[in-house]
Amino acid sequence: MRKVSLIASVICAVCIIIPFMGGISFGMAQQGQRLTPQKAIAAARRNALTPGSSFSVLKKIVANDDTRRIGDQALEQARTHKVKLYESGILADLLRSGGFLLAETKPRTNNVIAFHLISLGSDGVPKDSLEPCHGVVKLADAKELVKDTTEFAEALYSTPASEASSLESRFYGGSFPECGPSKECDQFAIPSSLLKLGADQSEYREVVALFGGLQLLGFRYAASMPVFAASPLAATQATEEKWETLQAEFLRSNHMAPDFDFDLENIRSKEQLRERIDVLRRLDKFMEAALMNEANPALVKANITVATICLGVGIYDGLEEGQMLYGSGTASLLVFYWQRLRTGGFAVKIISEAG
Repeated sequence: MRKVSLIASVICAVCIIIPFMGGISFGMAQQGQRLTPQKAIAAARRNALTPGSSFSVLKKIVANDDTRRIGDQALEQARTHKVKLYESGILADLLRSGGFLLAETKPRTNNVIAFHLISLGSDGVPKDSLEPCHGVVKLADAKELVKDTTEFAEALYSTPASEASSLESRFYGGSFPECGPSKECDQFAIPSSLLKLGADQSEYREVVALFGGLQLLGFRYAASMPVFAASPLAATQATEEKWETLQAEFLRSNHMAPDFDFDLENIRSKEQLRERIDVLRRLDKFMEAALMNEANPALVKANITVATICLGVGIYDGLEEGQMLYGSGTASLLVFYWQRLRTGGFAVKIISEAG
């Protein structure tokens, strides 16, 4: 399936995998050790970008017995397979001991200058993963976008391709965006070449929803892997190999060419459009069955908890001249670009992936 690269500057923390220096300890934090908001802020203050900054809690992550077990399992998988940890294993630490996402702001302007993801290491010492803020973002906007990013990412992880049309209302203008010939289409964009076919709008929406939902299935599959919290990148790379194997199996069992191109931009008629919808429906059913057959619900639930955390927010140039979009990234390598609504709030403009 077509891979989509990032169309603008990427929030660094989303796409950089940092090697873990030294050995991995799998012992739990000392009994009774708890990360309070006060301790989290104290840790962030020691790592502040600017002296005298203020700190606000944007999100609290709560651990339990299930998540602690899954966090330990992720670190063990990383050690066994020599996988480089994401940000020194902070996502696994969040599953093991919980934590907080904080905003560092300038007191007088209330502009966000950095985001701090705080958790306890296995030694009970707070660990801070810092992401500077790109552009001028007000604290109130950051709070709203962190919430919107988490909620939308959770919807993506819980929505199969067959139901992805329900996501359309969350996009700017209440519909999937159109993608012209000179632009690189994201997961849910309708190629302009399709619109020239004169088909029913319902067919356009369905084929785009199926295609986009199937591309995002790889992210959902990655969240079913035990190593995910240690390294989303390693899980995603393993998912790509699994995807290719399953897709080849689907093509063989349906007597289709092994190099069949699923891309929407090669559809040239209404008949081909309807045939593609049928193929994508069957592919979705096949892939969903494979995912459900292998997925551990408790593991997936825990991994989604950290996969959907918004690591930071910034402002970036849009695709159109003079357009500015708010960008937000998650540890799952998904990146969202948001357009401010005239009525207030934000709507999704583009979904992409870090790369």
